[in-house]
Amino acid sequence: MTAIPGILGEIVERRLVTIEQAKKNRRLVEIRTIAENSTTPLSLRRALGAKRGISLIAEMKRSSPSAGALDPNLDPAHRAGLYCNAGAAAISVLTEFDYFSGTIGDLAAVSIIAHASRVPVLRKDFIVDEYQIHEARAAGADCILLIIACLDPGQYAEFFSISTSMGMDVLVEVFDEPELDIAMSTDPQIVGINNRNLKTLTTSLSVFETLAQKIPDDRIRVAESGMRNSTDVERMGYAGAKAVLVGESLMKAGDDLSELVQAMSTVEVG
Repeated sequence: MTAIPGILGEIVERRLVTIEQAKKNRRLVEIRTIAENSTTPLSLRRALGAKRGISLIAEMKRSSPSAGALDPNLDPAHRAGLYCNAGAAAISVLTEFDYFSGTIGDLAAVSIIAHASRVPVLRKDFIVDEYQIHEARAAGADCILLIIACLDPGQYAEFFSISTSMGMDVLVEVFDEPELDIAMSTDPQIVGINNRNLKTLTTSLSVFETLAQKIPDDRIRVAESGMRNSTDVERMGYAGAKAVLVGESLMKAGDDLSELVQAMSTVEVG
């Protein structure tokens, strides 16, 4: 893997260390066996495409490098219930510990609640090892995020194949046109455009507006980061988004999030 600049490189380097530690506690063969014997995952693509308007992927995280502490006392199962009841199409769970204070246990707790409402769960992490994919499925994840910025093309193709072979959808995340070219090599059905530059943490909604035009209309375009309200969601919808992934503004809303989730998940454009 080539060196990755900025905060993203720091996160990836640390993630490689923690993955090796996880492997000592539970071997890959054990995790893979559990994953292969898990129930059939729910379809993120179907969940996002079912609505006439824009679908909301509601994210939970205790903290982030860009926002600092958001909810140190987060109860993942409780929040999953709030998201499902308010109309989220899917739930994203941050499972990286050192920078986002998340765990794979958070994902497992959310999956139980979300699946009872037939809501798919996305593992949001910096996936740089096959182990994490099997670990996600074993914990109940229906889909994973693959970030092009922290993978070489060969790794990306391999991880995409592993995930889809287990029936999991993949949200492929890009930030610029060169990354999009790599992403499209696997013919992904769900493409996310992150409005936040993971190397500098600067954010602009114009990133999605510019890059979305280069993604075929038959793919589900997901706008990620930077949306604070339904007006921002509507802006992304007019730029071509079928779905939005929102975390920070929902976390800052605390338990009083139902109105914001409902407003974001009922936007229709065009």
